[in-house]
Amino acid sequence: MKPSLLLAAPHRIPFLTGSLAFGGLLLWWLAQLAALHSGLSGIPATDMPPTLLHGPSMIYLGLAPFIFGFLLTVFPRWIGLPDLALREFVPVSVPLLIGTVSVLVALATGSDRLLSTGYGLVALGWTFALPVLLRVLWGGSKAGKPACWHAWSALAGLSFGLLGLLSTIVFLGCGSPEYLVYANRIGIGGFLLPIFLTIAHRMVPFFAGNVVEGYVRWRPDWLILALWTLLLARLTGELLDVGLLAIVANGGLAAVTGVMVWRWWPRSSAPGLLNALIWGFAWGPVGFALTALDAATLVLGRGPDHALLIGFAGSLLVAMVTRVTQGHSGRPLAMPMAAWLAFAAVQAAVAARLWAAIELEWGTALLLSVGVLVLGMMPWLLRNIGIYLSPRKDGKAG
Repeated sequence: MKPSLLLAAPHRIPFLTGSLAFGGLLLWWLAQLAALHSGLSGIPATDMPPTLLHGPSMIYLGLAPFIFGFLLTVFPRWIGLPDLALREFVPVSVPLLIGTVSVLVALATGSDRLLSTGYGLVALGWTFALPVLLRVLWGGSKAGKPACWHAWSALAGLSFGLLGLLSTIVFLGCGSPEYLVYANRIGIGGFLLPIFLTIAHRMVPFFAGNVVEGYVRWRPDWLILALWTLLLARLTGELLDVGLLAIVANGGLAAVTGVMVWRWWPRSSAPGLLNALIWGFAWGPVGFALTALDAATLVLGRGPDHALLIGFAGSLLVAMVTRVTQGHSGRPLAMPMAAWLAFAAVQAAVAARLWAAIELEWGTALLLSVGVLVLGMMPWLLRNIGIYLSPRKDGKAG
């Protein structure tokens, strides 16, 4: 593998980073759960309890690099500008990679100092990304391009994400629990959910219109504003502990995303990759409905969060990353067997995680959930890593 291959396209280093992080964090979390619930000994741990590190690590290290790889690729294309230059995406991608690997090493060895350093490097790359993407938007405006609300929405989500990441770093430094709450709630409600909803709003109707005969694309711009309004109300209700606001906002999100599933569902034969996108998106209304129910009854614990993080975000991650990986490596836009295995594992894992939540965080179900993810996701992640380290199959640049 030539090192220059990793610099051949903006998505290569971040997708490689995400694959390493997601796989590494799954293995680390499985080991920690085994130590906690099965009496397995000798597992290194930092001074910060693993149960407190699990949430922010998966949000800002496991999922975020894939988001950066996607957005660094599509931002200029959404607006109709040339792809980002090497000098623009490398200062973002390299700190993300070094920081993420540092955190993985820290978790594996129990090094608190390396843990904080790694998170700091990730924040540095994240900070570099915002002005790079803002300059793309500014360039589109100067060139007379129409406003791209998907890009503005994604940039807003990344800005919230940086705020949540900085809250994580403060928490690591001082241990104040309120900063962990900010990190997790902002990371989920201000970063991950808005960006996955935005990307789906852009990708699903576009892709379906190209592959399903007679498909009518439906993605009105007002829908982005409606989603953001409800997401911000949801986040406010969570951070300020206003139960009624959280119930109403999550109920509204369940209704809106339910309509999106219904409008997007193909009425005729569709390829597997599109079906995976829509089936994954269908976890959205389910997760929001469960969150509203829990806000009203407090009986589901962490289940609703994981319906959205594993079911919704995890399913869409497999489908979206597969689409980009296949298309940008000169391969057919299809779900290979490894991707289907990963997608099926996500569905089994979220079912086990909901079961664990209903049974008051039952250890056996927790281990089953993570174990299924490890077995199902690893072949897909390893296959993708091999692709990112190899030339395009069609011989083209990128």
